[in-house]
Amino acid sequence: MTEDDVEISPRSWQYRLVAAVVAAVERRAGGADGRRTRWTGELAAETDPEDLGGAFADGSLSVSVAHVLEPLRKARDLDRPLIDDEAWQLRQAMATLAHEAAHLMTPVADRSAPDAYPYDDAATAYDEGLVEHWTHRNLDSVISEVFTEAGLDSAAEAVLAQPGFDAYPAYTPAARHLNEALAERSGLTGDEVTQKLLCVDERQRWNVAVDLVIAEQLALMPEEDRAEVRRQLVAPLRESLSGLGAVEDDDSLESEQQSDEAVKAAQNAIAGLDRQLETLARKYQPRLSPDLQRLQAVTSGQAPATGAVRGAVAVTEHAAARPHDGSRGQQAEPRPGPQAPGLG
Repeated sequence: MTEDDVEISPRSWQYRLVAAVVAAVERRAGGADGRRTRWTGELAAETDPEDLGGAFADGSLSVSVAHVLEPLRKARDLDRPLIDDEAWQLRQAMATLAHEAAHLMTPVADRSAPDAYPYDDAATAYDEGLVEHWTHRNLDSVISEVFTEAGLDSAAEAVLAQPGFDAYPAYTPAARHLNEALAERSGLTGDEVTQKLLCVDERQRWNVAVDLVIAEQLALMPEEDRAEVRRQLVAPLRESLSGLGAVEDDDSLESEQQSDEAVKAAQNAIAGLDRQLETLARKYQPRLSPDLQRLQAVTSGQAPATGAVRGAVAVTEHAAARPHDGSRGQQAEPRPGPQAPGLG
């Protein structure tokens, strides 16, 4: 927060609502290791009329009073059922709060750490897409919990019945598809991958992502090779996602078109990752003894090497090769959050 920010009083109902959302997100994103939110308790009214909110490096939050908090307060005091437009607006208000709270589940970025990556266009695409994807997966649960605490029980059913909305159509599908691919290649579930990557230093996120794959696919890799192997696996991911910022900002594209471009980018990233994995898997395949090399040649239908003994081979050791499986805001720097629908 700065001296010019207008602080929302901790004694207000609106503040308590935001605090409840932060706590609900922390419980769901923190996982078994008990990761804690970086929220300092500072909450400011968003002053940019085109922004719904933001999460910042100092651990503070900003939220639009007019477009996020006031509709929720009015719904609390309403003595009639919500109409669909009102219920949809409340769902988006809660999505904004959950998204910003999820940004604060990452530790403070360490730019000087070894192998740290810059927060560039590719990192922005993956970060915002990852956080929005997590929000989509957990929003209903957060709404159900927080509405009960906030006296909004009567509005819950109507809000939960509303369709979702993607604040980052050029980012979210890319993050979702990439996470699913990482899950397939690491032996984890998609939700496990998303949760792990949500709660890591954003400048190490690429490294953590490929480490998941290395552990499953390249178990024989010497530890001293890790830094170089990481770079080889990360490169196609960053390259493929680097152009999505322009897609996200292109107002001439419909959201469906932006989503299509996001999926294509993710597919290119995954194809590049697999090519690198195939090369590295050959490099780090088990070193076989001469006897096992001859046996492998015979069983695969290949002619044995010159001088090799034909016939039965006594196998005295075994080494099996491992199979290869073929807007809402930003927290790293004080950056504005997503634009309010219909504004600007």
